[in-house]
Amino acid sequence: MSFTPVILGAICFIAQPCTATPGEWAYTGKLNMKRSGGQAVLLLDGRAMVVGSGATVELYDPASGTWTFTGSLNTPRASNTVTLLADGRVLVAGGINYVTFEDLSTAELYDPATGLWSYTGSLSTPFHHLHTATLLANGKVLVAGGYGAPNIAELYDPATGIWSVTGSLHEGRLEHTATLLTNGKVLVAGGNSVVASAELYDPATGRWTFTGSLNHGRFEHTATLLANGKVLVAGGIDNADYRSAELYDPTTGTWTLTGSLTNARIGGHTETLLNDGKVLVAGLGDTVELYDPATGTWSFTGDLNRGRSSFTATLLTNGELLVAGGYPGLFNPLDSAELYEPGVWVPTLVRGLGSIDGQSDQATFEFRAVLSGGAAHGYLTFSDPAAGISFSKAAVRNLSINGKSADFSGKADLGGGNRVTFNANATDQNGDYDTFSITLSNGYSADGTLTSGDISID
Repeated sequence: MSFTPVILGAICFIAQPCTATPGEWAYTGKLNMKRSGGQAVLLLDGRAMVVGSGATVELYDPASGTWTFTGSLNTPRASNTVTLLADGRVLVAGGINYVTFEDLSTAELYDPATGLWSYTGSLSTPFHHLHTATLLANGKVLVAGGYGAPNIAELYDPATGIWSVTGSLHEGRLEHTATLLTNGKVLVAGGNSVVASAELYDPATGRWTFTGSLNHGRFEHTATLLANGKVLVAGGIDNADYRSAELYDPTTGTWTLTGSLTNARIGGHTETLLNDGKVLVAGLGDTVELYDPATGTWSFTGDLNRGRSSFTATLLTNGELLVAGGYPGLFNPLDSAELYEPGVWVPTLVRGLGSIDGQSDQATFEFRAVLSGGAAHGYLTFSDPAAGISFSKAAVRNLSINGKSADFSGKADLGGGNRVTFNANATDQNGDYDTFSITLSNGYSADGTLTSGDISID
């Protein structure tokens, strides 16, 4: 079907119809407080935990799309690390006191059975912040580098709750990356003062050895272990090119440049391995890029609804990527969160775009929804200016198809903390008589025949 272009708020200003892209972002439930610079882990039960930048901790439930507070840290902290242990507990280590700005040597454990935090053994040095923490194959946690202790490495034993110093790094590092390789060793790369060197930690010997150096010294970059065993490093504060990316090959111990990012990512961005083997990089603006290891190239995918940096990114068990919080600029952290659907919208079971005659005025809408693995994914954008009703990319959580008619529902944010539930119906009449109706839990409703645009149900 064909349809004439319409303006949908800030969604589509182009002269051609908005088409499906290789991925879409949709708003999900808001955090209970604005956050930036925290860390996130995926719990064994599938919930995502966000920790840091204070004492409060929140859990995201993918089943309901909502955030709830859980037990607070005993010490408010920032620039700490968060690690999921093999037994499902969560370890928070070091950082700085978020209130007094004192360096912290304390560490805490979260028990998902009780939702409470308790102190565990303290680090040997209080100067670990902007460090890295890596869960080893033997279940211990390796903490390396950081402000004030750039050469120090320590091991945490969950069985005893005790920290012990292990071999020292050859080069001091903070704001570096640490990646567990398939052979059980840990690769640390880069760091403050645009360090180009890289080192390997061997848990069997407790020693560090230099390995090949990066082509570009960098810090505040990101690193990801690929399915083929290589490590992709991207962006960061780079002494040559803020868009560069490199691959580390553990079999040769060498780094090679790969395709460059389209946009510069100079810190505050995230890098996530998706289930299809591609790597998604987001942050410092709203653009998002995918790296394909098969071709060594980057390509754009759907933009974030809100540009952000210093946010968290968590790959959920259903394959969706959750981003939360962050900064839209220099100040005023965000409480919004978004979900990315990695798959191409094929087959797209329901899609629509257009204007309808509402109760006494004209409303505009755009939606896409797909059934995948028995679950509904998608979004609805709706605007009725005369009624003062408007929301952008509200997540579709339920979808049912009956012939050429589709019913779907979800939750929308009307602004000012006012969230409502929507129920909508779209009917495809194979022509100019497609109909759309919507009802909000605040009593608003609109329905009518499309005056422009089209609905398609495949």
